[in-house]
Amino acid sequence: MAESPILEVRNLSKTYRVRRSIGLVETVKAAQDISFAVERGRTLGIVGESGSGKSTVARCLLGLTPLTDGEVLLEGNQLGDLGVRKMRSHRRMMQMVFQMPQASFDPTRTVRSSVAEPLRRLRADMSRSQQDERLAEVLTAVSLGEELWDRKPRALSGGQLQRAAVARALAPDPELVVLDEPTSSLDLSVRGEILALLQRLQDEFHVAFVLISHDLEAVRVCADDVIVMYLGQVVEEGTAAQVFGSPAHPYTQALIAASKFETDSFELGPKGETDPSAGCRLMPRCPLAEDACSAEQDLVPSGKDGRTVRCWKVVVNDH
Repeated sequence: MAESPILEVRNLSKTYRVRRSIGLVETVKAAQDISFAVERGRTLGIVGESGSGKSTVARCLLGLTPLTDGEVLLEGNQLGDLGVRKMRSHRRMMQMVFQMPQASFDPTRTVRSSVAEPLRRLRADMSRSQQDERLAEVLTAVSLGEELWDRKPRALSGGQLQRAAVARALAPDPELVVLDEPTSSLDLSVRGEILALLQRLQDEFHVAFVLISHDLEAVRVCADDVIVMYLGQVVEEGTAAQVFGSPAHPYTQALIAASKFETDSFELGPKGETDPSAGCRLMPRCPLAEDACSAEQDLVPSGKDGRTVRCWKVVVNDH
């Protein structure tokens, strides 16, 4: 019998009302009808340009931003329906590593104290000695030397702080960790170390990751499955091998080509205003656009290898 996913997201949508000028308020669809599942011990990568909705999805998963519509289920429990006491027990099962490690630590507290905080708050079932053992375990697991544990954040490098942030997320023994651009603020030489660390820790602690990043190489290296977002919608989803090996959607093709600096390959037009209600959101930028693209595009099986793509041309041309 197949193991049920640790996390299920069903038709997640988030809209914001934005005041453009006096008397003019617009509705922005930051995320629209997003659905996916994350299995235990696997990594789901979410990629897309700035403004694609990646971080909005992350905040909705963790309850930092209320959903406009849809469901988020952790181990089959709908998080929006849980009371405060039940939510606390589920909160420890889903943790987050933020983009800027320097901004996510209290500058007045030691690393040891900050990493211990989720243990003190979320693991009342553990004795103090058990909490201390767990604290030492996760700090050692991220290869952070004992000489750094009692230092303040300002005394650590960016890479060391990100290791501490990963340890803090793992401390309460979660089932899933959301990683929001975990390498974007780090030097190139340190990024590879952090990615290798994440892969090792996933095997060691059997934890699932949701990796949100515009760094396609990081996602290619770490992710098992990938969803590609554009202007609040998923435009392609499949395994990492499928998406990176043979990208199907024009937007995915352009993203990957840009990441490889392939200037003679598929290129989008300049980014501009797009009417979300007028068919394919990529249409104003896509050199392959036709009149049929002005109709609403659904996310459907491509027929090629089991992935789904929000582009009628990919589906038609594959049959």
